[in-house]
Amino acid sequence: MLSFWKDWDRTYRFTYVISLVLFFVSLILLVIAWSGGLGNVVNWDVLSELNELPVVFHSFSDGLLNYSVNGKAFAVSEQFVAGTMQVRPELATGILAGIGLAFTLIMSAVTRFDRLRYLISMAMLILSLAFFRWDMLEVPGLGGNYLFLLLTFVYGSLSYYFHAFRSDYPIIVRLGAFGLLTAGVAGILSVLSPVTFPALALVSYGMPVLLVFSAGFIFFIAAEIIAGLVWLTSVGRLNENTSSGNDRKPLGINNFLFISSLYLLNLVLIWLKNTRSIEWNVLVVSPFILYLLSVSIGVWGFRRLIQQQDVFSFRDSGAYLYTGFSLLTTLTIGYAFATANDPLVELFEDIIVYTHLGMGLVFIAYTLINFWPVYQKNLPVHRVLYKPKRLELSLFRVVGIIFVVAMLSINSFFPIRQGMAGYYNGLGDYYTASGEAVSATAYYNLALEREFQNHKSNYALASLARSQNNLSAAAFYFQQALLKQPNPQDYAGLSQAYLQTNSFFEAIKTLQKGIREFPKSGELQNNLGYLYGRTSVADSAYYYYKAATRFVDQTDVPESNLLAFYARNPTVLEADSTLASNVSQSDYEAYQANALALRLVTQTDTTQPRKLDWLSDKSTQTGLSVGQFASLYNYALVKQQPDSTELTLIRKISANPANQDVTDDLLLARAVVEYKRHNPVNAFGLMSQLAENNQEAGAAYRSIAGLWMLEQGLYRPAADMFSNNTDTTAIYYRAIALTKTNDPIFAQSLWETAAKNDAAVDALRQIYYQERKPETDVEKAFYVTYRTDDPNRGAYWETILDPSLKTLAGTALTNDFLDQLQWRNAQLVLAGLPDSTRINAIALSQRTIAAIRLSAFRRSLGSAELMAKTAVLPAYEAERNYWLGQAYERARHFSQARQYYNRAVQLAPLNARIVTDAAQLSQQQGQPKEAYDMLLTALPFNEDKAILLKTYITLCLALGLPDYAESSLAALRTATTPADYQGFLATYQEKLASIEKSKKKFLQ
Repeated sequence: MLSFWKDWDRTYRFTYVISLVLFFVSLILLVIAWSGGLGNVVNWDVLSELNELPVVFHSFSDGLLNYSVNGKAFAVSEQFVAGTMQVRPELATGILAGIGLAFTLIMSAVTRFDRLRYLISMAMLILSLAFFRWDMLEVPGLGGNYLFLLLTFVYGSLSYYFHAFRSDYPIIVRLGAFGLLTAGVAGILSVLSPVTFPALALVSYGMPVLLVFSAGFIFFIAAEIIAGLVWLTSVGRLNENTSSGNDRKPLGINNFLFISSLYLLNLVLIWLKNTRSIEWNVLVVSPFILYLLSVSIGVWGFRRLIQQQDVFSFRDSGAYLYTGFSLLTTLTIGYAFATANDPLVELFEDIIVYTHLGMGLVFIAYTLINFWPVYQKNLPVHRVLYKPKRLELSLFRVVGIIFVVAMLSINSFFPIRQGMAGYYNGLGDYYTASGEAVSATAYYNLALEREFQNHKSNYALASLARSQNNLSAAAFYFQQALLKQPNPQDYAGLSQAYLQTNSFFEAIKTLQKGIREFPKSGELQNNLGYLYGRTSVADSAYYYYKAATRFVDQTDVPESNLLAFYARNPTVLEADSTLASNVSQSDYEAYQANALALRLVTQTDTTQPRKLDWLSDKSTQTGLSVGQFASLYNYALVKQQPDSTELTLIRKISANPANQDVTDDLLLARAVVEYKRHNPVNAFGLMSQLAENNQEAGAAYRSIAGLWMLEQGLYRPAADMFSNNTDTTAIYYRAIALTKTNDPIFAQSLWETAAKNDAAVDALRQIYYQERKPETDVEKAFYVTYRTDDPNRGAYWETILDPSLKTLAGTALTNDFLDQLQWRNAQLVLAGLPDSTRINAIALSQRTIAAIRLSAFRRSLGSAELMAKTAVLPAYEAERNYWLGQAYERARHFSQARQYYNRAVQLAPLNARIVTDAAQLSQQQGQPKEAYDMLLTALPFNEDKAILLKTYITLCLALGLPDYAESSLAALRTATTPADYQGFLATYQEKLASIEKSKKKFLQ
């Protein structure tokens, strides 16, 4: 294939291969840009929307009553948004660099022409430089035409030097000289020019020159396919009837005419279809495929032309001239595709069709007129194709030009107007990139005056209108963009414009039309599912989301939307429970958020969620995306055992000003994590902060904090917290809290209010206030548990049939007996409880705790250790450790006792009984500071606990803090009986006097 260069010097071979590599790279880039379509300049963006879902994110039970901590989860719904039309100045820089290479190749080739051809060629090149509008670079001191004149002088002088004085220089010297000069000019201009995008300015203003050169080159190679058919039908082939290699027969003139006719028919059909003369849906070969074939065949065809006509040297000029022009033309076409400048694309399509059709016809005539006899003799016509015996090829080229002009006139020179529209589009792009929206709009409108249906101008104007929030204008231009070359992005943009102007049903209709036009557009299907998801048409939303997953590239978006759809429509999950379990692992943040939201809604998956991959120190430095926020928030609510690292990251994220729009929700998530990590003080502090700062949601935050306090056994603070809310649920919970503090008088009015519209609550109220006798097992268990003033309530306990309820009521009786030091009665009750295999986990846990407590009371360490081996629910771990610590302390195993006390305090740092005993043992073991810290943490939430207050006052005296001790006496007065207070006061004063006496001795 490359045997012709066997006599070439190595430098010629090297430079020619490099030029061919550049040429084939440009072809590849053209194919890439062609396949990109509108996606080259319009990206599919994803618009995320947060949806609040009411959920129960935490629940607990005391065995008799269930408590649900209500909150909200966040689901993320996403739709595809057709982005604004992008202008990429770096693309123009790359194209200009390629044009510079092409210019270098062409200038190097021209210097070896004869004098006349050289002068004509240089005149054309210099004239082309003038149209590049160098004055737009605004180089200081070189305004007007001075820069153009300077470039003309520099390039003209170097070119003339090589042509007139040193024509002996090899090609590598010429290429190197022009290449260095071009690179130097580019570098100097990029430094001196104050223009933001100089390359884009040159390419945009110089587009007419590129179009003219490209059109001329396409016309020049338009006959290459026919010339290739001449070679195909005239080259000798092995005869089937003989094995001799010397007997070869070509395909002949008839096959040449038949194949050529098919080729010309394809061009005619394209021409008729483009001019709207026919509306047939026929299968034709794209003109750009014909260009690719022509320019590729031309690599060999041009060499044959040069060699047979002996115009100039192919080695010194022809090879580089062809690759230069092919590189320039291919890059120009690729740039039209890469910028989605459809008027230019259509212009090139017409140029290819017109030139290939016109030159194809005349070249067939040229071949038949000059080489019919040669064909009949089965001789290789291709070897003499450019050595005509009758009429020169140049005459036929003139006829081809006339033919092309005639076709243009038939079409009213519409391709010329398209070229002008494409030129104005390029200028619009330049001013868009420069931030001059007014000028950009003016040029895009000029393009519309030349071709009002061109897609680029309409979409660009729609983008500009949308950026200026002119939604009506955006909708108009999106509709205009649909007239000639509709794209899925147009329908998406128009639908979004309707949606933002509250034309909801128009938005749906637009997407429906788009899907009919593009049935495999997953983006449009996802968006239609998104809109249906906002209505009651759940089946349609599900259908389109499901369909979108089959076609869209970003499958995470519709799959994530499906999860959000399930979470928002629990009835769908009720119809098919398997949907909630079909959740895969994904790194997509919105998908993770929706999967976690679905878990919160269904409450069926109790496993630990997978750690969020994106959650790291880097994520604390930037603002959260919608998906990141929702996934982090839901993750905090779902995970039952968060670690310290996650807590630290959430704290940093919530403190970041970039996340101020979701600060409250992040603080709530942080409070949840703090609570789950057994830091209730921090959790309550955050909830109080939220309630104070957000009046609208304050009641919800107080409700959450109140329920947490109930779970922690802080009944009086819980009642106080609920007292700030006026809803019936809060009143009910306040009544329960006061009931648990054994304060039926204050609770009575609350029970009456809560029971007005709730029969179940009213039944409990009647039982509690002895308006009637308990009848059901639940009522009996409730009465036995909370009417501690009735010494005969045990009779009701004996009649309970439900094993779990009987156990719960029995453990309440057991604890009451132990509080009264009646361990034998407690033992009798425990012995009468149902078998452990018949009761639920809550009842079993409470029974186990009561059994450990009884063993500790009796100083039976072995029994306590044995009972402690029984598993209990996490909510009872603190009590299990505490009573086991009591058993060890009473057995005088103080180190083990402290160990279990510390575990209990870690799990329940606000439990008055646990903290008091742990602090007392720490003080006895010579750790007063540790004891003081425990008491100080629990004190603000237990000011009604006399035993804790006494321990704190005593410890303050021991630590030399009499002022703190004295300030706590007032709280002790209200927390205990007058007799108990007076007894402690005497002890207090005695210790205080002893301390004062010791001080005086020390001072003496």
